[in-house]
Amino acid sequence: MSKKIGILGGTFDPIHNGHIYIAYEAKRLLDLDEIIFMPSGNPPHKDEKNITDSHLRYKMVDLAIRSYDGFITSDYEVSKQGLSYTYETLMHLKVNLKGSELYFITGADCLMDLEKWKNVNLIMDNCNFVVFNRPGYTKEKLYAEKRFVEQKYNKKIIFLDLLQLDISSTWIRQRIREGHTVDFFIPDEVSKIIRENRLYL
Repeated sequence: MSKKIGILGGTFDPIHNGHIYIAYEAKRLLDLDEIIFMPSGNPPHKDEKNITDSHLRYKMVDLAIRSYDGFITSDYEVSKQGLSYTYETLMHLKVNLKGSELYFITGADCLMDLEKWKNVNLIMDNCNFVVFNRPGYTKEKLYAEKRFVEQKYNKKIIFLDLLQLDISSTWIRQRIREGHTVDFFIPDEVSKIIRENRLYL
């Protein structure tokens, strides 16, 4: 029987409890066997000068998810040379996880920007595309975009209506810069790495 594997990508700079909640709920609701957390190496849409070293981000993710059953961290994008494109990652996983059914899990903001991504047709061909709601997007707007993408690529998109935790890595970095505690929003292991490496100050 083939495995059902979720992929949750992102810069995870830093990973926070919102990411873990999304992964947990996606695994439960979609009856997935595993969730692969995929910290990005050099994402094409972000200025890499402002991104924390990829190996530190990987370490934060790895420690944050260690106690959750079926959560694993991949260093594929972190170890890869050059830019990280979603379609390449999915094609790589498709070959290396033969027979597995892949579920690519992403937020509403990515659905709205999907037409700017590279080789969207290859993304859609190599996974089940899963979108969760995020603050700032009405359901009407999301469903309209979902219908547009489904018709254009002739693929179904799975929508997860999750509790909207308005936590972002950007906001966490800002709180740290301003000298406020973020311990309620990130796992203890992540907090420790941030302090030891004096990140985001």
